[in-house]
Amino acid sequence: MMRIAMAVMAASLVLAGCGSKSDTELASGTITDPDTGEKTDYSVTTGGDEGNLSIKTEDGEMQFGSGAANAKLPDGFAPYPGSKMTGGFTATGKDGQGGMASFEAPGKAEDVIAHFRRQAEAAGLKVNAEVSSGNTLLLGAERPDDSKSGVQVTATQQGNMVKGSVTYGMGG
Repeated sequence: MMRIAMAVMAASLVLAGCGSKSDTELASGTITDPDTGEKTDYSVTTGGDEGNLSIKTEDGEMQFGSGAANAKLPDGFAPYPGSKMTGGFTATGKDGQGGMASFEAPGKAEDVIAHFRRQAEAAGLKVNAEVSSGNTLLLGAERPDDSKSGVQVTATQQGNMVKGSVTYGMGG
């Protein structure tokens, strides 16, 4: 089923590049997983000034695009002070929610990672990975009792700016 959903998303991205200013249904129908025969109804819409795209099925919904409206952080997390949210995606379903939010901010990568570390720990997540590679820092944290719930933060130093992302999944 995931292969079919990814194919629908890829085709929809091409169509979404047309730049509609309001919600417009691009496609809808029923897809059949060739491995299981399972059928799923779907609809794909695009809209807004920033090329948003939404895919809905009976199991959940995925939204993505550029701009701050699509750069949602998990509950209990706030953007780094002075940052500009640049895009992302969210997905919700019966098993929980997840997403990715990208950002850029003036400052140092170490400070950005420290900011998100404090929030992860305050949310009850335990840091389980810290990586430094060149100009990029990575922080990983997860719930001790739920390995499906966690966050990963990357921060790359580019001059006096930091570009990064917060990727997360939270079980239902």
